[in-house]
Amino acid sequence: MPPGSARLWRFLTTTQHLPTPYSVLDIDTALLRHKQLVAATGGQLELLYAVKANADPGLLSALAQAGCGMDVASPGELRQVLSAGCPADRVSYSNPFRSREEIAFAHENGVRVFCADSPEEVLRLAAGAPGASVVLRLAHTGPGAMSPRFGCSPREAVELAALAVMHHLEVAGLCWHVGTQQKDPGQWPLACATGARVWAAIRARGAAGRLRVLNLGGGLPGTYRVPTPPLRAYACTIASAVAECFADPPVHTFLEPGRALVADAGATVSSVKAVVRRNGRIYVILDAGLWNAGLADSLYGIEYAVTALDHSLAAPTHPVMICGPTCDTLDELSVGDAYRLPVDLATGDRVVIWPTGAYCATNAAVNFNGYPPITQHTLPPTRLPP
Repeated sequence: MPPGSARLWRFLTTTQHLPTPYSVLDIDTALLRHKQLVAATGGQLELLYAVKANADPGLLSALAQAGCGMDVASPGELRQVLSAGCPADRVSYSNPFRSREEIAFAHENGVRVFCADSPEEVLRLAAGAPGASVVLRLAHTGPGAMSPRFGCSPREAVELAALAVMHHLEVAGLCWHVGTQQKDPGQWPLACATGARVWAAIRARGAAGRLRVLNLGGGLPGTYRVPTPPLRAYACTIASAVAECFADPPVHTFLEPGRALVADAGATVSSVKAVVRRNGRIYVILDAGLWNAGLADSLYGIEYAVTALDHSLAAPTHPVMICGPTCDTLDELSVGDAYRLPVDLATGDRVVIWPTGAYCATNAAVNFNGYPPITQHTLPPTRLPP
C-alpha cells in the first residue's frame, strides 16, 4: 500500500471510470504530515511550506489555516498564497534569482523578508524593497541529496551583511538548503555549525543590529522506493543542532518543507499502452511518463514505486523497464533494482505510481509530443484545521 492515507488508497482501488492518466492529491495526508512535523520539533521550529512542491489551491488554503507560513519563488506563487489566505507577514521570498520588478511587486504586496546570496541581489533588494529584511543564503555542499542548492561562502556572507547595512537593509539572519530529498539528517548539524560561525562573525563586525532569523531550508524527504530515516529522526537532529550551535537562540527558526509534506499525499494512475520485448528485456509502456505526468525527478535519482492495480499482489511477476508515452529516450523511470510487474500484465491494465504529490503537478510539461499534462484530482480535507 502507498504510504499515504487509507482514503487515498481507497480512491485509487475503487475508482475505475476515470480516464487515465490522472493524479490524486489527498489534502488530509499533507495536513497530517504538517501536524507530525510540528509535533516532532516540539514546536521549536516554524514551518514555511515550499509552494513549488505543489501549488494546489485547496492545499495552500488548508495549510494556511493550519498556521503554516509559505516560501514562494515568484510573483505567481505569491499571488497564489495570498489568494489562499496566507498573510504576507508569513511569506518568505527565498528565490535569489529575481528581477527588480519582481522584488518590487512582492514588497508592494507586503512581503518584507527576502534572501540574498550575491552583491547584485543585495543592490536589487535595496532598489526594489527599501528597508526590507535580508536573510543571507549560505551554500552547503555536503553529500546525501539528489540536487544541491545555490548560496554564498561564509566570507562572502559577512561582506554581504556589511553591504546590506550600507544600503539601509536590515540583516535579519541566515539561511541555507542542504539539498532536496536529503538522505542524511547529519547534514543539518554540519550546516548549523558553519552558520553559527558566520552568525558570530557578522555580529563581531557590527554589521547587523538584530540577527533573529535562522532558516534551515528544505530537504526533508518523501517516502519513495529507496528508504530514508523517519521524519522524526530529522526533526530531533535539527532541533538539537540549533540548540547546540547557537548559545543565543534565534527568535525565529524556520524549516521549509515541501516534499516532506506533500509527496506521500499524491499518487498517479496510468494505463498500460503496450508490453514489448527488445534485446531480451521487457518494456512496459505507460500513458504517464516523465514529461506529461511530471515524473522528472526520476532523472535525479528519485525511485517511484509502481503497483499493478488490476492484479493480485500475489500474482507472479518478472523484471520490467517502465517507459512513458513519448518517443524520448529519457522518458523512462530510472531504478537501481529493476521494477517487477505481473507476468500477465496487458494493454489497458492500470498501474499506480507513488508517491507523486511533490513536484509532479508543477513539473508536468505542456503538450510535449502532443501529450497534455495529466488531469489532477484533489480530495478535500475532511476537517479543516481550527
